[in-house]
Amino acid sequence: MPFSLTNFAQVTPTSTNAARNIFLPRLAFVLAYGLLAVLCMRQRDTVTMSTLLWPPAGLLLAALMLSCRRRWPGWMALSATLHIASSILVAQRGLAASLIFAVGDLVLCGAVAAIWRARTADRRSLARVGSVLWFVLPLAVGAVAGGWLVAQGLHAVDHAIDTHHWYIWTQAAFVGCLITTPLIIAWSNWRTQAFIEQDLRNLWLGLAAALALLAGTTLVFNKQWSDWLWQGRPAADLTYAPLVFLAFVAVAWGQAGCTLVVTGLAIVTGSYTLSGLGPYGSVGGAGSVPLVAIQGFLGAAALLSLLLGALSADRERAAREALAWKQQLQSALRTSHHLAWEFFPDTQRVVWLGEFPSPYGPACQPSTTVEQWLSHVHEEDRERLSAWVESTGKPDAARRMRVRLRCADGLYHEVELNGSAVRLPDGSVASVTGLLSPWGDTSWL
Repeated sequence: MPFSLTNFAQVTPTSTNAARNIFLPRLAFVLAYGLLAVLCMRQRDTVTMSTLLWPPAGLLLAALMLSCRRRWPGWMALSATLHIASSILVAQRGLAASLIFAVGDLVLCGAVAAIWRARTADRRSLARVGSVLWFVLPLAVGAVAGGWLVAQGLHAVDHAIDTHHWYIWTQAAFVGCLITTPLIIAWSNWRTQAFIEQDLRNLWLGLAAALALLAGTTLVFNKQWSDWLWQGRPAADLTYAPLVFLAFVAVAWGQAGCTLVVTGLAIVTGSYTLSGLGPYGSVGGAGSVPLVAIQGFLGAAALLSLLLGALSADRERAAREALAWKQQLQSALRTSHHLAWEFFPDTQRVVWLGEFPSPYGPACQPSTTVEQWLSHVHEEDRERLSAWVESTGKPDAARRMRVRLRCADGLYHEVELNGSAVRLPDGSVASVTGLLSPWGDTSWL
């Protein structure tokens, strides 16, 4: 097709939008990665030269998990460049050591992202228990293997570096990814409409729980307040107590709120610990690095946040599916003039499901007792109906029965009931369920 200005005008806006959609995430990645790298490079282990907390690995892992494979080389090249540059300029490492650390990140993040994308159906969410497990387990195994390989590489470069301290890199990468990656993935799916539709009560409940969590953590980590509050009792014994509020945050705000609160928790506890305050500020004695001791606390909080967020999301999905099934059943019953019923032998109650108010009248209220139900049945059919309901749980019981029921117009109309037992694994009858439908003339409906 010959080139024309019209075709150029049609193609250019699309190309510009595509370029903008690629450029803006890359720019945000560069800024966030560079800032975190500079901050983390200032806190390093004196033996292995490894950073004590490394959330930039979580940024790279999130980018790989959210992107198609053809864009992985670009993300990896970008992160490796930033990693090596910050390592040389800020941490004063040699080029060989910087390359070893960068390659360790690339291998870890690439392997975890590949496994996670291969084993999960929803590739943009960690809001399922299965996807959480396929994220945490490969990350834990990869962090351990990566820590050992990085330690071996550093020892090959500098024999003074002891390989027994491989866990420093492992802890830093594992905890950094546990905090940063779920945060980015959860908020990448955030929609303004979902926030507008959020229940106001849940918003306030989540806010109160988040404030209680951060306030309780501050009380434990601030020495003056903790000494006054706990009367000299070791504050480390109560470090995990405020984490109970994560459950309320998960119920109210979901995984997006949980990851945000855990990030705030890491900032509060990390700042206190690095200042030499809090229950972990002096763990290990003179010359030790306090942030190593707090990594277990932060890792536990991040894992708890992931599991609670996934369980809360599963609960919400189940509730939505149950509501959808109920609405579909209601529609089917309404259009066919049927009512669904369920009889519970233990409580002698009958639950009805259908259109209410129903043309069948007060006999079929949403919840009633067998006695009340039978009072609306023609007296000649009551004994027969009562025996039929009681026998429907038996293998040789009749499945259908016709009776005369006094309906909303005050007259008796012939209806048909069918039912069958719902059995428990031990063979006992939990309930009897069935349908009530009109029989013969339906002009009264």
